[in-house]
Amino acid sequence: GLRGLIKAIDRSKTIYENFRDVCLRRGDADSIYYENKVYSFAGFLAIINRVAFYYREKGLKEGDLITLVVPNTPETVASFYAALQLGLRVHILHPLTSEDNILRELEDKGSKLLVTVSLFLRFYDRILSSHFSVFVIDPTVSLPWYKRAGFALACRGRLKAYRQHKELDNYNDVDGSCKDFVPYDVKEGHIILSSGGTTGISKSIVLNDFSFLTILADGCWFLGDTPEQAEKESMLAALPMFHGYGLTMGVMAVPFLGGAIGLLSSFRTKKVIQLLKKGRLTTLLGVPTVYEALLKNKHFKGKILRPIRNCWVGGDFISPSLIERFNVRLREGGSEGRLMEGYGLTEAVNVLAVNRLSDWRKDSIGKAIPGVDVKIIDENGKELPRMTEGEIAVGGDTLMVGYYHPEDVNPFIEIEGRRYLKTGDLGKMDKDGFLYFISRFKRIIKKKGMNVYPLSIEKSVSNLKEVEECAYLGETYKGYDDTALYVELAPNVDEEEAKKVILDTLHREYNKYEWPDFLFIKEKFDHTSVLKIDYKKLSSEFHSFLVEKFGPLHD
Repeated sequence: GLRGLIKAIDRSKTIYENFRDVCLRRGDADSIYYENKVYSFAGFLAIINRVAFYYREKGLKEGDLITLVVPNTPETVASFYAALQLGLRVHILHPLTSEDNILRELEDKGSKLLVTVSLFLRFYDRILSSHFSVFVIDPTVSLPWYKRAGFALACRGRLKAYRQHKELDNYNDVDGSCKDFVPYDVKEGHIILSSGGTTGISKSIVLNDFSFLTILADGCWFLGDTPEQAEKESMLAALPMFHGYGLTMGVMAVPFLGGAIGLLSSFRTKKVIQLLKKGRLTTLLGVPTVYEALLKNKHFKGKILRPIRNCWVGGDFISPSLIERFNVRLREGGSEGRLMEGYGLTEAVNVLAVNRLSDWRKDSIGKAIPGVDVKIIDENGKELPRMTEGEIAVGGDTLMVGYYHPEDVNPFIEIEGRRYLKTGDLGKMDKDGFLYFISRFKRIIKKKGMNVYPLSIEKSVSNLKEVEECAYLGETYKGYDDTALYVELAPNVDEEEAKKVILDTLHREYNKYEWPDFLFIKEKFDHTSVLKIDYKKLSSEFHSFLVEKFGPLHD
């Protein structure tokens, strides 16, 4: 029957070749929902081939590197696939990367082309006057005329630089289609992503097609679907594609199964609700702030939630109370789905372990996905017994080729003749193979010679109904180990009452050395570009407080 028509992913072929096969098979079926417009697989493949035509005309050839600094739009996603179609290497940067950093990256990687959108040109004076080639995409290019006109009007001021630089190569002017492709070696690294870089400078991570396809081949396993059911799925793709999680699971996973994505150029609750009302979302993917925002929207309830079958959260610490509140909302709407926690890092194409509807455990980050092997090791790389805390190490087919600059720390280790990656995360594994995340090593605080795990404290505190978000950190200052808990309160909560509840909870659940020395109530936390609390900013705030309280280090 139909099963025979549905071809499995072939890891000896490139990402583009595999996706092209899906597009040719699915033809007129829905592939992308973007700003109320529906793109078919055939229509999307035509956009990819159009961009590839431009790259080829530009003289780009196999092995050349291009840089994408883009939000999610059908054409920007197509520019990624088109690069792989011609065997180019593609480096994706965060859409909000500063001009200085983009210039540094272009130089560092010897990039032949910067692909960006019209709206961003206003930040790029120096890039535009440099020797680098720029290819510009209008984010509304294939939308109806009234949407384009509305966008041009609303963004008048912000599009000034775009209108002044008519000489730039523009997607609107590309007139042709390239259907040829380059079948390069899938073990070569053609995709470069940057690590989250929550602390210090982010590293450039080189990944190959083989690793991506290993994860994409298991789409049905993630969703708990048959191949026929998978073609009816539609995934929310609101996380930007510079993010391994957003690219692999958001943008690529479901279309590779023949299903669709609801593509958002940035996360907006209103847009998610519109997609739900039209029955165009069956699977949600996000970081914790995405789910908090959905819960706060009064329209996110009732029967529009019924089609939701899977929801995954990752990329940051998530409070158990958020999972519980979200699942209650889903149940009330008649959905059989539930919010599941997963775990990953860009060095392994992001997803390593995940809870699934058919196989989950409370408080865990799930079991290792197929093709991935996870071990808990001690500092000498020796595997530890079950339920013993140690470093999470990962092996298998999804590992990166390496860092772009080989002199960056080598995170690999050999265990029993196989290559493993040390994650820098502390965790444990139960007898059934479920993983539990305890802390990032970088965030373990030493206090009076004892280990303090901020994540554990943050979980307890953020579970309180009085608390919106919190962060626990420490610093050794003038020979003393000082710790602080920063808290943003839920709306309309009495500050003194809340402080009492927080301290009572900590005194009840934690040892004295784990209690914070200082408790600060914050109006609002600053977040990084990937929507995590900005710990760097918080650390410097705490440091300034200590300097003021105890005087400068050297008088």
